[in-house]
Amino acid sequence: MKLLLFDIDGTILHTHGSGRRLVDSIFLELTGRTAPARISYAGKTDPQIAMEMAHAVGCPESERDEVVQRSLELYTQRMLDLLPASKVTLLPGAAALIDRLCSKSDVQLALLTGNVEPIAFAKLAAVGVDKYFTFGAFGSDSPDRYRLPPIAQQRALDITGHLFEKDNIVIIGDTEHDIRCGRSIGAYSVGVCTGYFGRDELSRHKPNALFDTLEDADHFERTVLLRVSS
Repeated sequence: MKLLLFDIDGTILHTHGSGRRLVDSIFLELTGRTAPARISYAGKTDPQIAMEMAHAVGCPESERDEVVQRSLELYTQRMLDLLPASKVTLLPGAAALIDRLCSKSDVQLALLTGNVEPIAFAKLAAVGVDKYFTFGAFGSDSPDRYRLPPIAQQRALDITGHLFEKDNIVIIGDTEHDIRCGRSIGAYSVGVCTGYFGRDELSRHKPNALFDTLEDADHFERTVLLRVSS
């Protein structure tokens, strides 16, 4: 049995900057200031982004925790309202591959994403793939993405009753942090060049497998499922 943990943004879908625009507007509302430089969101959790934004806009340390907490509350509320009318695009091959994997008796699908849990499922619902995922590890579990793989592993055990050893865990994502957090627990890491980083950038982080897209399901199965321990 194999546990496949999917990232969302840049791997399954794109929201075309709606989250960034919302974060910027919320911090301007809460602090009256904007970040002087563009912060990279790639591979980070929503709480980590909020903490970095609070620091970037010069929020006093005595107020920072409160501002971060309030920003996350507003972000969750407003993103849930915004998503149904937002442009959310499925990435090439993602839905077909997920559907195919879901039909396999020896595969369990789950999520490993920096999104807080309600937003994660709302994004998937916006493109009709939420039905394939029932659990995972989320930014709401920890601001540190590298703490999420063991959380997903434990949830998989709690929900399925099956202990997924590291050799049977696959982490699929579009950033170096997806690759590295997979490697941090000895999982099989899969990089996908459908986010903001191309093959040259992601290959430097030495994923076990690297795909330009998820369009070739046969190739994915041969490269990933057949090479992961049974």
